[in-house]
Amino acid sequence: MASLNGFGRNFGGIGRALSERNYRIYWYGHLFSSNGVWIYLISSQWLMFHLIQSPAWLGAVGFAYMSPVLFLGPLAGAISDRYGHRRTGMIALSLGIVTSFMTAIAIVTGILTPVLLIVFTLVQGVFFSFDFPARQALILQLIERKNLSAAIGMNTTTFHTAGFTGPIIGSVILSFGNLTFGEPLGAALSYATSAMTFCCMVLGVARVQIINPLPVIKSIKPLVPAVLSDLRAGIHYIMECSDLKMIMLLSIFVAFCLRSYQNLMAGFAEQVFQLDEHGLGNLMAASGIGALSAALILAVRGKVEGLTRIFVYGAMLTALALLVFVSNTQILLALVTMALVGGFIVATSLGGQTLIQNIVEDEFRARVVSVHLAIIVGGSAFGTLGIGWLAEFVGFQTALGVMAILALVVFTFQGRKLLSRSIDIEAVHPAKKD
Repeated sequence: MASLNGFGRNFGGIGRALSERNYRIYWYGHLFSSNGVWIYLISSQWLMFHLIQSPAWLGAVGFAYMSPVLFLGPLAGAISDRYGHRRTGMIALSLGIVTSFMTAIAIVTGILTPVLLIVFTLVQGVFFSFDFPARQALILQLIERKNLSAAIGMNTTTFHTAGFTGPIIGSVILSFGNLTFGEPLGAALSYATSAMTFCCMVLGVARVQIINPLPVIKSIKPLVPAVLSDLRAGIHYIMECSDLKMIMLLSIFVAFCLRSYQNLMAGFAEQVFQLDEHGLGNLMAASGIGALSAALILAVRGKVEGLTRIFVYGAMLTALALLVFVSNTQILLALVTMALVGGFIVATSLGGQTLIQNIVEDEFRARVVSVHLAIIVGGSAFGTLGIGWLAEFVGFQTALGVMAILALVVFTFQGRKLLSRSIDIEAVHPAKKD
């Protein structure tokens, strides 16, 4: 115990989060499953572009994975608040494991088509839309509230560490499988690997002990009306709290304009830079290095003060870095700018996510988190689809550049309003209705 306390003193926010046994158990599973998510994503991109070399279809597979979060995420948060965050997360994770194995079997048997890949990816996205908000809301129940910012930072750090290691692992698995068994069987091996990493998260969620149970919503209403009522209450809460509403609105532009680049890297790798699956892995790993660096800095920092500036300026710097990326065809500069983009977008995302968790009332936590997730992931889904469609006519570089300029303009003018409210936003108290 003394050594863990020392770890907490010496490593700031990271140490405080990991010094709590409950969170450590959760984190072990999160570490493996985060790598599994990135392995899944790089495999889906490579496989779709292998099956049909079309920017629109590449955008479609990204849309299929993320769009369910937009439509089901808020509903999933309401269900999670009502029936338990641990139970909801475990069921969704388990069904996601089955889907990954089914995708691998379809590849091995030779029945996989672009349309069937879209279907499998869409189903996986449905389960993700239930899993993520449930597990995010679970974090507060595992730790002391004073360590919430540190734990969220550690979660994000871990995910974006996997953003560096996952694509490398995924590209190695793809290459090994393709060389050993022939294309596209490397993708089958990757999907099976991702499924096994999700098993680790199921075990972690099953083993943790709830030390800070959130209020359980009780109602005599039938299931569907009750859940819809909870959802309406959560959305009404957001709309009545001006700070939450402003962060959500700006997050739409972050998601739609800036986050979509990751789902289009297979197209950039092959059509712009003439790279194979190793090159694709390198581009995504470069983004992961930047993401890891930013997430580590913010996790060690472990405090809410200053996150409003990080959220606003991070978005503006992401847009500028993307403009540099799309303006060149040199791989070295592309890797450097990808690292910058990864770092700035993580700083933006972590800033917004932590600010929301800081000001929301516990009663509405899962619902508000799920709405924010719906905006981030769902907005990115439509951004991916839109950029992919536009790239069919003007190319990947011009399409992504247009989105970066749009985000830069919005944050230049609207970000100032949020910055003027930073003191109230960063105060440690639940958001109150205006």
